[in-house]
Amino acid sequence: MVSSPSQLTEFGPSDTVVGRYPWLTPDRLTRVRAILLALSLFFGLVVYVFHTVSTARNATPVLIHKLRGVGVLTWIYALVQMVDLRFYNSRWAKRRRSSTGIPDSLHGWLFGQMLAWFGILYYGLTEDLRWYVAGLVILALSFLAFPIRRPR
Repeated sequence: MVSSPSQLTEFGPSDTVVGRYPWLTPDRLTRVRAILLALSLFFGLVVYVFHTVSTARNATPVLIHKLRGVGVLTWIYALVQMVDLRFYNSRWAKRRRSSTGIPDSLHGWLFGQMLAWFGILYYGLTEDLRWYVAGLVILALSFLAFPIRRPR
């Protein structure tokens, strides 16, 4: 929560970090963004190498069906949260902003990364690359939708 009234800001898309994470400067956010993308690409490469080097047994159709259900729910959750964080600014977005102290841009990127990492999991279990590629596209779009705001 906000510790003093002087730290209250207007609720709106903001990247100001109040009190909790003063080390999370715009320069460090650039590094964090690069690390998120590098980890997503690296783990996707690890799964690719695993599938090309060894023969993995495909998951059962029941597991694949359940994974698709979890994937659809994950995608709906992440996309709704990203749209809310960027455009609608509901009470959940306000509560998240005031309780964590993390910039909106980092929250948006983490929602995008969640989709890419679900794609890695699905790719690892089923050898189906589509969820991973779609997750990477959303991750890249989250970098555009949630830019790093520099202090003026």
